[in-house]
Amino acid sequence: MIGVIGGGISGLLSALALEREGYDVILFEKDKLGGLCRSYRVDGYQVDTGVHAITMLNNGPLIRLLKKYSYYMPNFQPYGSYYIRENGLYEIPVSLDDWITFPVIPKKDKALIISKMIDLLTTGFEKNISVYDVIKDLNLSDTTIKFFNTICLFLSGENMKNTPLWRLFTGAGYIPEDDILPFIYKENFKINPLKSSLIKKIHPDKLKTILKNGFLKTIKDSSKKYLSKFISGEKYSTQGYPLGGIQSITNCIVNSLNKTKIVFEEVIRIEKESNKYIITTTEDNYTVDKIIYSAPSKNLPDIAKIDEIKSIEDKLRSIKQSDSLTVWFSVDENKNPLKYKGSEIWINPPAWAKCISNYDKTLTKKGKSLIGVSFVRMKEKDAYEAINKYLNIDVESQDFLHIQRYIPEQASCHINQFFVYPKISDNFYVVGTDADPRSMGITRASFSVEVMLSEFLK
Repeated sequence: MIGVIGGGISGLLSALALEREGYDVILFEKDKLGGLCRSYRVDGYQVDTGVHAITMLNNGPLIRLLKKYSYYMPNFQPYGSYYIRENGLYEIPVSLDDWITFPVIPKKDKALIISKMIDLLTTGFEKNISVYDVIKDLNLSDTTIKFFNTICLFLSGENMKNTPLWRLFTGAGYIPEDDILPFIYKENFKINPLKSSLIKKIHPDKLKTILKNGFLKTIKDSSKKYLSKFISGEKYSTQGYPLGGIQSITNCIVNSLNKTKIVFEEVIRIEKESNKYIITTTEDNYTVDKIIYSAPSKNLPDIAKIDEIKSIEDKLRSIKQSDSLTVWFSVDENKNPLKYKGSEIWINPPAWAKCISNYDKTLTKKGKSLIGVSFVRMKEKDAYEAINKYLNIDVESQDFLHIQRYIPEQASCHINQFFVYPKISDNFYVVGTDADPRSMGITRASFSVEVMLSEFLK
């Protein structure tokens, strides 16, 4: 019997995969299935838990797992583009040509940035250098500095002083995230060679070469490939948003479960007895052979009284997180300021805005548009002022207003952040957004499940 602790997207995907692989699974969830991959109805509107974009839909980890294990597949709609709203609406630059023509940043700044990017992609850089370390001496304008700070916040959950440069480059698509992965896990990185699309991408021989060469040389050796990506700058063609909202992803997984037993009880303690684990909840005790832990790893030392966790307790407790505020509100459809598919960012203060009813009108009332705006570490009053500033909307006077506060990632992508490797021992595994540094949100959680399976099923 396998005990899966936590019914968020990583826990549900783990339960589904292991059930399909022939294991008996019991899943524990203290609240509602889906975690942050969830939507719910409020006063006739359906809101997601935060603003979402689903990435890597061509052949990313979520799609690979769903195709292999799920009976159902969400109906993803093309996402559209990312824009910045600053005295107009402009596409966020990705390619060299985009940067040259991007009107928000002064010409002098653009020349300095392009030159610096080419230099870094050619000569390489250290793993723990921050975005701020790179741009602090370029004498950039205040607008440019705020632009980079905003991009960092929504790529990592941290400001540019705490965001690694590699996260900016992987988020923009210049550097494959798999090239960075070995240096995050370091000595614990040992994905096993199974017959899966994951291992076709990250072959063990390639991993050995990368680790042997080191971070700086790996970046240097791949400079031609990275520069080619920077020059061509492919857009966001593999991103989407599902009909029915984010909840449809969770529904596809839950409706594909046949034998998994779901227990709605909070796990308060994990102990080891011989070769078994005793899971204590607020209601009962359960005995399992193996554990897949998908709740925040930061809390593991308080719950799991086992040697493997005690040995990394300090690292687990050091995991850093960011909090987010999302404001959902409605406007009359004919007065919707976001009449496009895609999303936009604001730089003063930083925010991410999106109209989800542009993808699916069933999420809102007739004649209304439903908009979500996400902020990092923001007070409600300041959020309302920002929405009024950028969209000329007084949200407090609208037909619908709903506030969410949550932690969007179990581990932000912070300088020197600790990401726990999914295999703790032969019988104890961790999944979630604190168990993989690649991408963000649902995609990151799915990556961690793939790594766990590569170890679990070897």
